[in-house]
Amino acid sequence: MQKENFLSLFICSFVFLVASYFSGQFPVFYLAAFLLIPAFAAFHFFGRAPALTFLVFSIVYLLLFSVQHISTLYLHMGFLSFSLYFLWPQRKPLIEGCGPPLTRIGWGAAIFLSMLAVSFIVNILMYFTGYADQAQILDVVSGLPLYLLVMAFTLGPLSEELFFRAFLVPRAGVLASALLFMFTHVAYGSASELAGALALGLVLGIAYKYLKDPVPCIVAHFLFNLLSVIMILWVY
Repeated sequence: MQKENFLSLFICSFVFLVASYFSGQFPVFYLAAFLLIPAFAAFHFFGRAPALTFLVFSIVYLLLFSVQHISTLYLHMGFLSFSLYFLWPQRKPLIEGCGPPLTRIGWGAAIFLSMLAVSFIVNILMYFTGYADQAQILDVVSGLPLYLLVMAFTLGPLSEELFFRAFLVPRAGVLASALLFMFTHVAYGSASELAGALALGLVLGIAYKYLKDPVPCIVAHFLFNLLSVIMILWVY
């Protein structure tokens, strides 16, 4: 992919994230930045099909964004669409992965344990520095509808690992991928959530850079989010 092509896609993705977060407060900003600019950039650098993809998803969003939390579902569908479109030509090595299915699941379990360890360390550091605000996260998550909690450990890990790791890491690097991943967690309004997302984004990014296989990262992300949902529903 040419540098100009990646730059335009990165800009579109960033606008996509910002506009999705602020669209409720600034609908005019959403229309200008989210609908027109990404569609123009997609048409200019990638051709008609990606531009139409932008427009279709944007129009669907305009019809549905008044529904509570629909922007979250739309965001993940956008991640998945971007990823599948640009990763499709290299699908064979991604499907074959780093080994047999059990090996890939084993790597996923190992990454999951690493995520738990890193999450524990981050929580300890946030506690001793006075930034621990997990209660804020619980307040936000406990008010989410059931379908979003289910999406957190189903569509979420799939779309995020394909976009942030399989797509972004080889093109932008581990740190840039982790920072963008962290930005998607701003809505929680929690310093602990941002620090945790950055740390876990680094763990998953390093794992992908080493394995060059999204499946272990998807497995690890699935297990981590599933455990989080179980704890929220039945422990807290």
